[in-house]
Amino acid sequence: MILRTITLRLTMKKNTIYALLVFILLTIQFAQAQDKGTVKFDTLESKALANNLTKEDTKRAISIYLPPGYADSTERYPVMYLLHGIGDNHMNFVDDDEKYQNIQDLMDYGIASHRFGEMIIVTPSEKTNWFGSFYTNSTVTGNWEDFTTFELVNYIDANYRTNAKADSRAIVGHSMGGFGAIKLAMKHPDIFSVAYAMSGGFVAFTGEINANNPEIKKFVLAKTTDELLATQSRDAIGMLTVSQAFSPNPSNPPFYADKPFKLQGKKLLPNLSAYNKWIENDVVNMAVKYRENLMKLRAIKFDTGNDDEFKFIVVNSRLFSKKLTELKIEHEFEEYNGDHRNRLWGLRGR
Repeated sequence: MILRTITLRLTMKKNTIYALLVFILLTIQFAQAQDKGTVKFDTLESKALANNLTKEDTKRAISIYLPPGYADSTERYPVMYLLHGIGDNHMNFVDDDEKYQNIQDLMDYGIASHRFGEMIIVTPSEKTNWFGSFYTNSTVTGNWEDFTTFELVNYIDANYRTNAKADSRAIVGHSMGGFGAIKLAMKHPDIFSVAYAMSGGFVAFTGEINANNPEIKKFVLAKTTDELLATQSRDAIGMLTVSQAFSPNPSNPPFYADKPFKLQGKKLLPNLSAYNKWIENDVVNMAVKYRENLMKLRAIKFDTGNDDEFKFIVVNSRLFSKKLTELKIEHEFEEYNGDHRNRLWGLRGR
């Protein structure tokens, strides 16, 4: 069996998941254990999500990968927080039975072959009733940033044998989770020291998110949730998911969010109060605001497939890398031949 090789150039990527594991574990001891790790399922009752307006479940499920040596030792381990994408949940990285299409198989193989050391991997369920929290505090769906950064980290440190310090924590994610990983790391370098976004959902008014996209107009025109669902439009429904995170408004039912565009005559124009809140959550602008925090991180990496079906991801990933370069923030950006998911997993030569 041959593991796909890893390239650090801005061209072809062979295995994103494997790249992130090698990338974050520069200082961790190699494991000698030959047994398999285990996946444990846990729950956390969140105070940060209490009394949310959209009736999100405050009892959140968590998947936790424990490495092979965990059960038979008193050792403490570094932790990688692995965040899922929109529409997914805590099962996203553990529920595929195909070999090497889940985190436990990849970890067990990598540890046994001394590719990297043992660690704990934590994936919380942060799916909302409208498909995703964007790991952002919202006056409507709850304070997801606080849940992830404070409640979850404190719970894992209190209940599992972790190295409870920033130098032993990484935050990683795919799609919406990639946005969350970068955002939370740049805001909390005292908690996380490494960030990696895989096809990061760096939302911005680029690509298909623009006033000329007829799918965006469907979102603006929808008056009820039934009307929005009837559009069967990925872009239109996704706009509500992001709006509840970036421009929530408890006084604006039934969506409880302000839309970033409004209809004037036959044209869509920016609805500036909401539009500007989306701009504040653009990682390109956040990089300027949080430059000093970004400088404190040990490592930053993000990547995208050049054929990603979410075009805004490709455009804004390039812009984010350009901005970090201008700000003299060391980082690694990789663009490869692939789409949103097809290079996420896999070994070859099995």
